[in-house]
Amino acid sequence: MEEQKEYKPWQFKPGNPGKPKGAKNKVSPEVKYRVESILEMLDDDIQELINSMSDKEKIRMWFDLQEYIRPKMNRTAVEIEKEEEITEIRFVFKPEAQDEEGCEDK
Repeated sequence: MEEQKEYKPWQFKPGNPGKPKGAKNKVSPEVKYRVESILEMLDDDIQELINSMSDKEKIRMWFDLQEYIRPKMNRTAVEIEKEEEITEIRFVFKPEAQDEEGCEDK
């Protein structure tokens, strides 16, 4: 008996060759050009805009940008048996000696 392999929703099934040669990307070069031109216009004003943001807005922006440069961690459930008030929660991040490209952190 052959054991059937389970495929994830994003995996190609046997016999599916994937994206055909010459198929167009979802984002056209024109769209990329337009977005790039908008970003260039905002480059001059970005520092001023960030300085005018509230602390809450800055924290939200920092939080939102994290997913683009750092891997997401799995959520961990913590069960507390005692009914004591939590007075402090501390997150400790230890920097790696080298990042994924092999560059040393400074």
